[in-house]
Amino acid sequence: MKNKLIGLLILAFAAVLVIGCDDDAKALQIQKLTTYDDQYYANLRDFKKSDHEVSYAYYEAWSPIQGVSGYKDPASWGERMIGLPDSIDIVNLWMGVPTSNNNDANNKLFGLTYAPVAAADIQYCQKVKGTRFVTHADASNMNHTFTVDGVYYDISTLATTVTIQAYGKWLVEQAQQAGLDGIDLDYEGWTSANLTTLVTYMGSLIGPKGADPSKLLIVDYFSSTPPSAIAPYCNYVVQQAYSNQTSASFTSSWPTEKVIFCETFGLYWSTGGQLYNYARKEPTTGRKGGCGVFYLGRNYQSASGIPYYEFRQAIQIMNPAIH
Repeated sequence: MKNKLIGLLILAFAAVLVIGCDDDAKALQIQKLTTYDDQYYANLRDFKKSDHEVSYAYYEAWSPIQGVSGYKDPASWGERMIGLPDSIDIVNLWMGVPTSNNNDANNKLFGLTYAPVAAADIQYCQKVKGTRFVTHADASNMNHTFTVDGVYYDISTLATTVTIQAYGKWLVEQAQQAGLDGIDLDYEGWTSANLTTLVTYMGSLIGPKGADPSKLLIVDYFSSTPPSAIAPYCNYVVQQAYSNQTSASFTSSWPTEKVIFCETFGLYWSTGGQLYNYARKEPTTGRKGGCGVFYLGRNYQSASGIPYYEFRQAIQIMNPAIH
């Protein structure tokens, strides 16, 4: 019996040695992605075209680290546009505007960032998922320099109507150059008059009253509510309702169906903060525009263990899945 046992052990050990000597590298499938049919994506695109409360997010994880040259070659789905929840409506390209064009002169002219992976992801999400992407444009200081139609402008030294309108034209051309779906103006510091000048001009080009109404015109803000005079020109106004600093509230200045409340995932990335409450929040009559978050990329590592769990739940609260 002992001899038989020893013989079996020797055979087993030899088999392990043979397997261990196999030099063929075998790829490990760490994560198998769920695949969907064409009908799923058709339904998804139809949903995003419907009248509903939208989900909105400032998304930064796609971008190269500030101060580091070259482009990012993401290794994680948490750094990819195609890794975002399918049902997200609008993505604010916080940290730059990606392009697959490696022409330094062109990129410098339009303020674009060479990021071919991110640019390709955007095109896929636009075409297949119906997701819309907007630039994050700075309307919070006067330090802009840019060139439009061969003319160089420095808005910090000459904030005239002509210069402000030229800035608006440059922003629209930037979005067009990158193939994006619109522009979000960050309003924190400009005078009400200058913002009105900028938005009314841009509103003649894009937005609900523009020559191209398919492109979004959005204004986001923290403390000073944007003037009601610009509301007709904008698709949405985004309130930076970061619950560690302020709370979400409707105002008489803006139609409620245009108001989007955003929580910050700079702090509440693992638990959601007040996001669920913002998803449930409704005006006395009608509905809100939607809800969203700042720094969505951090919610990829939700405490639940499910990527973007809190953000996905907020979408479901606003728009419960039929099945």
